[in-house]
Amino acid sequence: MPEKYDSCIALYLAQLLQQIRSTRFLDKDRRIIRQHILDAFAAAFIGSKSKVFQDLTQLCPKISKGGGWPASGPNRVNALDAGMLWAFAINASVFEDGSREGACHPAAAVISTAIALSEGKSWEAIDKAAIAGYDVMVRLARGGNPEFTRRGFHPTAITAPFGAAATASLLFGHDLLKTRNALCLAALGSAGLMASFRIGETQPLQLGWSVRCGISAAMMAGADHSGYDHIIEDGFYPSYLGNAPEIKIDQPLENEYAFRGSYLKPYPGCRHVHPSIDALVEILKKNQISPLQIKKIEVRTYKIAVESEIHSLNKRGDAYFNIPFALAARMVLGRNDWDAFDEKHFTNEQLVEVMKKIKVNIDPEIESCYPHQRGSIVEVDRGDGKPLHGRVNYPLGEPENPLPFSMTREKFRQSAGSYLSEGSLDRIETILDISGLTDSPEILVEILSQNNAAR
Repeated sequence: MPEKYDSCIALYLAQLLQQIRSTRFLDKDRRIIRQHILDAFAAAFIGSKSKVFQDLTQLCPKISKGGGWPASGPNRVNALDAGMLWAFAINASVFEDGSREGACHPAAAVISTAIALSEGKSWEAIDKAAIAGYDVMVRLARGGNPEFTRRGFHPTAITAPFGAAATASLLFGHDLLKTRNALCLAALGSAGLMASFRIGETQPLQLGWSVRCGISAAMMAGADHSGYDHIIEDGFYPSYLGNAPEIKIDQPLENEYAFRGSYLKPYPGCRHVHPSIDALVEILKKNQISPLQIKKIEVRTYKIAVESEIHSLNKRGDAYFNIPFALAARMVLGRNDWDAFDEKHFTNEQLVEVMKKIKVNIDPEIESCYPHQRGSIVEVDRGDGKPLHGRVNYPLGEPENPLPFSMTREKFRQSAGSYLSEGSLDRIETILDISGLTDSPEILVEILSQNNAAR
């Protein structure tokens, strides 16, 4: 960590980034980062299916040499647009990684920037840039967790410019001064409203635009432009939090680096829904239960999980924020994969009946452990006087309950398999393997741009 924190947050973070640049990371750390990268690719292929994403690509001027996006075919755009498109696609999936410490989704900003700026870069540079981006984004988001959300701001979108600027600064090779300026200028692009989730299809636009601003900030800093050096403590936190952060920027993270404490999702949807799914799974592992047997299901979880729930199901995005739907889908369909949240299941009579029997409440004990733990207790009553209990403190995918790489691999193959050939899928996995010689990051991006489905 930097030796001194003199109240200039941007300078402290810039010093931290310079230190990350000179650190030699262990192979186990590189494997974690590569799993998050592969996970981000899986998410991007899901998010790129939306009509909003396709319309967004039409707004981007095409160039002869530049970056592609998932299954873009021969189309290429400049780095700013590429970063925006990848960020939108990753975030639109509602299936990307996240940090419980910051209540944000770093990959959507960080991995998208690394992909957009991958030309001519080494894997060592990509890995360190990603590590740097995660650290900056999570540290800034942690300072307002959970108050950012309670005040109506989306932590991912408002910290994404900083994560993108940090990632880009390392890839551009910025010195300390330029890195600080990039972070200060990034503050000019912060914007994110929780209310945007009411129309979930367009919500990721704020993330895409934030990443575009963050990359632009790093480019402007590279051209020797500066920003107000105290803008984070004098502007960002007062505006979005209303006061100084309760957790100082230099306070140690739960893990030495933010990426080590970030989770991976085994199911799509809001992470706040996942603990309840896993608690139900704990029950179903030991008991065979027919949906017809259920008299009621009681869920007890933490406050934000209850407050962020969308109660009316009109579109897929609503289901991602609805605990009763997720649990009913598990009971009736036996799964919580991408298809399980499809709108076609909204009229499934058996599923709807189970939903009516589910009540979600705040549990004081579980709330007291948030945000360090995201827990849930589920109780299934079959009317026989012997209710079944399941409890989860750390849902699957947390550092304390890691997601196996095999599940990330399967997630990627399911999401990208309709666009990429079997050979391309194999090659991508080989490139991301840290052992042995691998192709360059930009070759990887070229492979991801292939679209065999269009032939």
